[in-house]
Amino acid sequence: MGEKRQKRSSGNGDFTRNRVFEIAAEVFHRKGYDNTSMSDVASAAGLTKAGLYHHISSKESLLYTVLDYGLDLTEAYVIKPLEDISDPLDRLKTMIDLHLRLVLEERNLEVTGLLHECKTLSGSDRSRINRRKKEYIRMAASIIGEVTKKYNVKDVNPKLAAYALLGMLNWTYQWYKVSGSNTREEIVRTFQRIFLQGILGNAWIDRQAKVATH
Repeated sequence: MGEKRQKRSSGNGDFTRNRVFEIAAEVFHRKGYDNTSMSDVASAAGLTKAGLYHHISSKESLLYTVLDYGLDLTEAYVIKPLEDISDPLDRLKTMIDLHLRLVLEERNLEVTGLLHECKTLSGSDRSRINRRKKEYIRMAASIIGEVTKKYNVKDVNPKLAAYALLGMLNWTYQWYKVSGSNTREEIVRTFQRIFLQGILGNAWIDRQAKVATH
């Protein structure tokens, strides 16, 4: 990925719009949104400043588009695959798996890691991004609610549990390193166990014991 970012073109480049957004996300992620100029993004993308403005009209508009693109990725790579899974526990385990893989994938880490930046957007753009984020929270809460109902768990608030889960999953971008000692697979397994045992308690322990004996 780094090699592609360093590539320069003689004119405005032949990058797709999505590639421009990915590169903008990398620069925002590395320098911070407030410290990034449109010239910084254009330089990283191998575009002239005029060429960048051909794709996007302003830095705020670029941030909105990057955030919207990040939510498109979430819809495509997390939400859509869950539609084919009927069992709620399998759906929740898969959601944790897919969400973490999306966040920790090198090309997506910088996009998904910007989702907290929506406070810098204008009111209307912020509302649109927040609406999509809330839809995802409602989906997560619904799955958690189905799981706790199936296992007769009475003392877990699905909405609060969804906030806790997404906070845990999304914060990984702050400390995860591709070259680090923890693999994505290990992180997925650990987070699944921590969260599912946390909301299900003995029901999760009993289920795992039954799985181990078969």
